[in-house]
Amino acid sequence: MAETATIDRGGGLTGTFRTGWILNPKADLLWFMTLPFLAVGVALGFQEWLPYVAVASISLWITIPHHYANWIRAYGMPDVWSRFRSQMIIGPLVIISFTALGLKWAPISVLLLVTAWDHQHSIMQQHGFARIYDFKARAGLASTRKYDLALHVVLYGFMFLNAPVFRFLWIRELHRMHVPITVGFIQGLLNFSWIVLIGYLFVYAWHLWNTVQEGGQINPLKYAFIGASYFLWYYVGWHTHSILLWAVAHRIMHGVQYIMYVWVYMDRLNERGEATPGLWSRMVGPGGLKWYLLGGVTYALLFQLIINRPLDEFGFGVVNFAPYPAIPEFGISALDESGAFALFGQMMIYTFGLSHYYIDSLIWKVSDTKVQEGL
Repeated sequence: MAETATIDRGGGLTGTFRTGWILNPKADLLWFMTLPFLAVGVALGFQEWLPYVAVASISLWITIPHHYANWIRAYGMPDVWSRFRSQMIIGPLVIISFTALGLKWAPISVLLLVTAWDHQHSIMQQHGFARIYDFKARAGLASTRKYDLALHVVLYGFMFLNAPVFRFLWIRELHRMHVPITVGFIQGLLNFSWIVLIGYLFVYAWHLWNTVQEGGQINPLKYAFIGASYFLWYYVGWHTHSILLWAVAHRIMHGVQYIMYVWVYMDRLNERGEATPGLWSRMVGPGGLKWYLLGGVTYALLFQLIINRPLDEFGFGVVNFAPYPAIPEFGISALDESGAFALFGQMMIYTFGLSHYYIDSLIWKVSDTKVQEGL
């Protein structure tokens, strides 16, 4: 019995394989199968023709609005707020305090934590979509969730260790920290990662065989989605020379898929009458999408103004916004990144990112029957 068979969503049945779409065939092909390839093309194009400030612009214009989608899904839905009120108040307050202290006393450690949690968060989003594919098709066994998660960890970990865009960074950081490493140690670690990868692929193949033997079925669309996702991460990891370019491709896939799916999820809840109306319900239904997207753009602009980062990042390197000048008659000094506001800006970026990861871990669980109502 498949773990996600509590609600019958239908699907095509053809012996060993059973198909089920997250949205519908056309939408899935666009958002989940084709988007990663388009994102790779964008990143490679940026590498050739656009300045780095334009690259940062794309990352910011997608990353910040996808945080906004998370806030609407969490704080804008009364049912979610009532279920997780304590966690959604206390958790972000702890994160704010930790980040503020960390940036003062150990900023590199905070950066490493944010980076590590970001990678885990990225894995979990793709794992979540894979779980929805199985849920829609009523495919897999109860144990498939664990095998899938381990597959993501192995594939992503292999990329992090081996892809030049990451390998050069962690080797450089270990060297800077005076960690006693040798060429032989690094090569041995990389060889071991190959053994783990190949070994686990055999284990996973055994799980698929066992699934069929026990009467379970396989949703091939899930593996097309996983393949497209890892094509993006692997191809860009080996074919770009900047972590920022890798981030652009990743953010296009990760952020756009998230922004899109949150709206679809809320719209389905609205159509089914499954949730208490609130801020979220004003952004769905006929004409609601434009307000949802406009809210994301407005949020990105306000966020940028609050943290006072250079606004030329929002102008793709073409439009430059001068920093706020001093106003002597009011005794107001200039605001720029060299001032005290810079630390506040970094705290805002890190805090919102960590809070997003934390809240997502609360509100998105495919095994949760309340979540299933909108899938």
